[in-house]
Amino acid sequence: MSHLSYKNSLIHTSLMLLGSSALLFSHAAFSDATLVYEQISGTQKAMNSMQIKDSKIRFTPPNQNTNFSLYNSKTSELTHVDVAQKKYLVMSEKDIEIQAEQAKKQMDTMRQRMMEKMKDMPPEQKKQVEQMMNNHLARVEAEKKQPEVEQKKTSRTETVSGLQCTVHETFINGIKSSELCIAEPDNMKLSSEDAQALIAMQGFMKRMQKVAQSMMGSSAASADIQGIPLHTKLFAPDGSVKLETRLSSISSDALSSDTITIPADFSQMEMPAMPGMK
Repeated sequence: MSHLSYKNSLIHTSLMLLGSSALLFSHAAFSDATLVYEQISGTQKAMNSMQIKDSKIRFTPPNQNTNFSLYNSKTSELTHVDVAQKKYLVMSEKDIEIQAEQAKKQMDTMRQRMMEKMKDMPPEQKKQVEQMMNNHLARVEAEKKQPEVEQKKTSRTETVSGLQCTVHETFINGIKSSELCIAEPDNMKLSSEDAQALIAMQGFMKRMQKVAQSMMGSSAASADIQGIPLHTKLFAPDGSVKLETRLSSISSDALSSDTITIPADFSQMEMPAMPGMK
């Protein structure tokens, strides 16, 4: 794998984490804490872990034993660490915004090139390509429309890993999209530092979700819940549960500083430009 391809692979992995793990990042933690979550999708089960120390949050994707990512609430940066390659990539909000802009320019360039090629196409082939392009543009325009998001706080409560939470429902365009059982930060006995790190991370992940969605030409619909989700259900349009995440254990044991430190012999990579966007 080329160096550029490897770096682009890390970018893709980090953006996937932004989209698929956003709810995990919304969970809170105690000072020097280790949290483990069970994630269920259909018949598949996976465990996610997250550790908090000194305003930094280390999270490990499902079924990963080596690679991990760090969120630094002081610098508002996300770092993806590849242990096997001894490499790491630091992504700031500005870096991700630049990637999104480059992706948009790349799509515009590809569209212009296709328009040029269409001039020399036979009429039948030209008609087919025009139809495909029109269908694509129609889908993009439909996805750009801001969805109607409605949130409801219910009277239902749950106890998750010894912590009490209240169920909130979120509807998008009238269809239930999620249930989040929300705990108040005070009830979780958060330290001031952890609470500030959590708030910063929630804001970061919400903004980055929007940027990642814009790269794909669509708008993100997200709930604006104040509190800490302990148990989350995401629903498919037919009402079935497509993804469930539940806090399964919390440990407040002290963590080593190595937990949130990148080894000195690891090398940092630069943010790569999109192909053809030098």
